[in-house]
Amino acid sequence: MIDQIFRLSRAPSQSAPLVLERLTDPLVWMHSDDVRNAQVLTALSETLLQRAPGFSVLLTHPEGAERPPDLPGRVCMAVPADDPAMVNWLLARQKPAAVLIAAQDIPAGMVSALGRASVPVIIAEADTPKFLSRWGRLPGFGRSVLPHIATVCLPHAAARAPWRDAGVPDAALIACGRLSATPVALGCSESEREELAENFRHRTVWLAAGVPEREEDAVLAAHREALRESHRLALILHPADPMRGPVLRDAFAKQFITALRSDDDQITPETQVYIADTEGERGLWYRLAVTCFLGGSLGGEGAQYSPMEAAGLGCAIVHGRMFGRFSEPFDLLREARATRMIQSADALGSAICTALRPEQAADQAHRAWKVISGGSEATETVIGAVLAAATRAEAS
Repeated sequence: MIDQIFRLSRAPSQSAPLVLERLTDPLVWMHSDDVRNAQVLTALSETLLQRAPGFSVLLTHPEGAERPPDLPGRVCMAVPADDPAMVNWLLARQKPAAVLIAAQDIPAGMVSALGRASVPVIIAEADTPKFLSRWGRLPGFGRSVLPHIATVCLPHAAARAPWRDAGVPDAALIACGRLSATPVALGCSESEREELAENFRHRTVWLAAGVPEREEDAVLAAHREALRESHRLALILHPADPMRGPVLRDAFAKQFITALRSDDDQITPETQVYIADTEGERGLWYRLAVTCFLGGSLGGEGAQYSPMEAAGLGCAIVHGRMFGRFSEPFDLLREARATRMIQSADALGSAICTALRPEQAADQAHRAWKVISGGSEATETVIGAVLAAATRAEAS
């Protein structure tokens, strides 16, 4: 894709990649310089698309970062950290209403090219006005670039002084806080939730989400151990591979009364394991469960899903040591003591038993919510700045 863009920048008569035809006006371009900021902007772009129907987002990330999925209204591609040719190529075809750059090192070439085209640029996650350029330390270089920045969303209070000292006016500096990769809260069918909540009435439910085949025996053993403390406990088992639903029903049915979601099996007061072998319903399972184990985190490539999904829906989290591509959200929650980490599969049962205790579950959920709400405030501030800049640009 990026090779195609380079060719297009040299040959304007060629047609743009077909995927970019899905971008509509007003367009917001979000650009990041490392894996963490790519994750942050991925989550933030989902929030913006939900908040501002009719907008579209071009999400560009560095080579090596996992490519987020294209969504309705969002196109993703890898580009270099500072590529003025990309700016000129895009401007020749579709002028962004605003550009959000999340980077520690400011891409001076891109910022200058955007500023010359009167495109408002918002900077986030930058502690100081440091530039991604070999000329960045030359006297006067910063003062030639900084006027092209419309707004700086400060990651912390101490960042105000260096930006002000560099000549950025106070009016362009907004207190924000550090952004986090907090995804949009997963939705669910309210009628389904009510029906299943009624079926599980007066029972405690725990969830094992995104469980790969290698961890299925550990989940089975953990449920067997947890049932000794709470005989009416129910497990919702969401496999990483939904096609394993029937196999899992047969395996768990040897020890537990089991129901399968894809076969519309009814949940009875005796049901001990519910195999949730469908896709797109994690929001429902998190809402029904008190505690969840994040599958994949005991080995291999790591956790299948971000812990922020569960944290945002009030579900206490148990996980292993392998965070996969979600190290940043795991670290944020662990620093707040909002999760329970285990060292091996053998510890899963006792960890679930502990996390299911009402006082423990409530404490973890509260700590997680404080992390979520802090990240949400920063997200709201940045989205507000982006939409305000885009609205002004569209009106001019």
